[in-house]
Amino acid sequence: MDATSYRDLTERLKSYGLSIMAKRTHLYVANTLSASLAEAIFSQGGRCTTAWGYERGERGDETGTARRLAYWLGAPPGVTA
Repeated sequence: MDATSYRDLTERLKSYGLSIMAKRTHLYVANTLSASLAEAIFSQGGRCTTAWGYERGERGDETGTARRLAYWLGAPPGVTA
């Protein structure tokens, strides 16, 4: 995933009220209401995967990826990217 894709994904995740911290090779995404609802997101072969290996999206579909991550992390419904 290139810098533009990460930037787009970050903006879409923020619209769900999620906290994002960029690390060297990944994004750390967390629900601000619960510290236990957090995930590290990596790019592997154009796919967004979690630290546990779950695929959550692909390059070019940042909106869908953000929606799936927001659901996964319990972001409030009704907020859209």
